[in-house]
Amino acid sequence: MLKRLWWLIIILLMVIAFIAGYFCFAWQYGKSAPKHQAPVSETLALNAIEIIPHNVEFTQTYVGRLLPVHEAKVQPFISGFIDKIMVSGGEHVKQGDVLFTLEQNQYLAELEAAYANILQANADLSNAEAYYNRIKKAGKNTVSATELDNAKASFLSAQAAFEHAKANFALAEVNYNYTIVRSPIDGIVGDVSLTTGNYVSPTSGELFSIMQLNPIRVRFSITDKEYLTENNKPAPFVNDKIYLKLADGQIFSDTGKFKYTDNSLNSASNSIAVYADFNNINQTLIPNAYVTVLVKHTFKYSVQISKNYVSLENDGSYVYVIRDGKIIKEKVKISASEKTDFILENTFRKGDAILTEKIQQSYYGKTIIPKFLNAEKAEKERDK
Repeated sequence: MLKRLWWLIIILLMVIAFIAGYFCFAWQYGKSAPKHQAPVSETLALNAIEIIPHNVEFTQTYVGRLLPVHEAKVQPFISGFIDKIMVSGGEHVKQGDVLFTLEQNQYLAELEAAYANILQANADLSNAEAYYNRIKKAGKNTVSATELDNAKASFLSAQAAFEHAKANFALAEVNYNYTIVRSPIDGIVGDVSLTTGNYVSPTSGELFSIMQLNPIRVRFSITDKEYLTENNKPAPFVNDKIYLKLADGQIFSDTGKFKYTDNSLNSASNSIAVYADFNNINQTLIPNAYVTVLVKHTFKYSVQISKNYVSLENDGSYVYVIRDGKIIKEKVKISASEKTDFILENTFRKGDAILTEKIQQSYYGKTIIPKFLNAEKAEKERDK
């Protein structure tokens, strides 16, 4: 019995020792084991381009047509046979230079006859005036009222006849002067196919033209959206430079000066015509020739990026920006569009970078580090 009791005591002590050892081990492990830490967000390095605002020169091209600033279509005001031709095609003329004359005999005779009529009307007026004055001085006791009225009527009729004669003389003088056809502007004479003896009249139409080539004007058209942009400036095309590219590829030496826009929109093309003048001293530019119009504008402190990095959505245009380690969807304003690039207003913050990779949902909530691409890698990335 006693032996059995001892065995129970020994077993109990062993159990107590095991339990004590287990708790001692657990307590020691708890002190030495590292404390549990919350998981941290994963850090990703994604391809991006650095935002470097700078002055971006942008060139917009248009198809233009050259026009003379002034053009005179020469035709006679009176009928007659051509007497002398003073100019030939391609000749430079000044305003007032004689171009050709018509035979003057008929118009000279009409002028002299009109002058003679003035002299006759003036004599009749003098007689009628003298007679009327005598009748008035004679008094009512000497002449009748009827005689006085007749004298007054004769005087007034003679006065009217004199004025009519002067008007006829003025008309005859105008017609006579029209026998000498002068240039109304400075310019270059076009093709002259007239010969002496040709009969011409106002119904003959244009005989030849004279064009002013310096300055010369170019007409090109811009869209209604571009018109609104220009209209919001202090003055249209202010600070822009307007150049011309000629048919042989050369750039014309002089820059143009904006003059005005048309007064209505072309509904078919949704565009409006713009006119600019160029100094054409050497007459390189010829009316009716087609040219390429280059309008150069400098967008100050702007950002130029590939179109592939801009998302065009219904409510605006966006780019994905890495900002403070996070991806932000940033709305942007497009100032201009080139073939492959957009020019954006600089609305970005310092340190921002534009993500060049396709956005994935897994990127959100993670710390993003921009991995900047050089120009060559960015080009390859863009072409993917």
